[in-house]
Amino acid sequence: MRIRHIRTRAYRPRTNGKAERLSARCSAPAPTRTEAADRSPAVPEGVATQYRTIEEEVGAEGGDQIKGPWQVSYIVEPAEGWFERRGGELRFREPAEGETHHLEIIPREASTGRVVPNVPVTLEVLDEQGERVDEKRLSPYYAEFFHYADNFSLPEAGEYALRARVEAPNLRLHGEESEGPPLSEGVEVEFDGVRSSRSDGRGASSSKGRSAQRRPAPPTDGNRGERSSASNVRPRE
Repeated sequence: MRIRHIRTRAYRPRTNGKAERLSARCSAPAPTRTEAADRSPAVPEGVATQYRTIEEEVGAEGGDQIKGPWQVSYIVEPAEGWFERRGGELRFREPAEGETHHLEIIPREASTGRVVPNVPVTLEVLDEQGERVDEKRLSPYYAEFFHYADNFSLPEAGEYALRARVEAPNLRLHGEESEGPPLSEGVEVEFDGVRSSRSDGRGASSSKGRSAQRRPAPPTDGNRGERSSASNVRPRE
């Protein structure tokens, strides 16, 4: 009987490519802070555009104040329409007869510039004698940027003041217990010298407003008081 010689090989376990790649990643050195920043996703264009648009429109058609932890901005435009829910459906609402202006308030966190959601906002319009001509609880709006607004009725061309009462947001707030909750108190700001001219029952044009200086904010940590800015206010084309 012929004896056949069987060749043998050293045992090599079969490898899994996925496991090898995972092992290589785990053993690789951690990225530096600069490398990690380079890999981080960019701010979405829509978010960047939202805040650019706020600055442009506030600069052209309104003004703002910083008071405590809040930055409150306003914008004045002609009365506008919007979609609202009626009978379970979203339907378009045209400006009602007599509505002349669309007044917007943007409450932001002064330290970050972020628009704050779920904020109850009430806006009063006062005439040159300090008499109230209109007052409304504003609704939140989804648009080019998030804001709070409504249509108002201004009886005639002239100079007005806007008084905005911004309450603390109706949110659960993260934060260190020892530091207390952020944005836990609201704020009231006033903008004087908002001049308006009326062109017809639904249109309005406004020019130059200025932030009120009657009640300057008391200095707080990180805030030396009140900052205001305003410039020409023109109706949106």
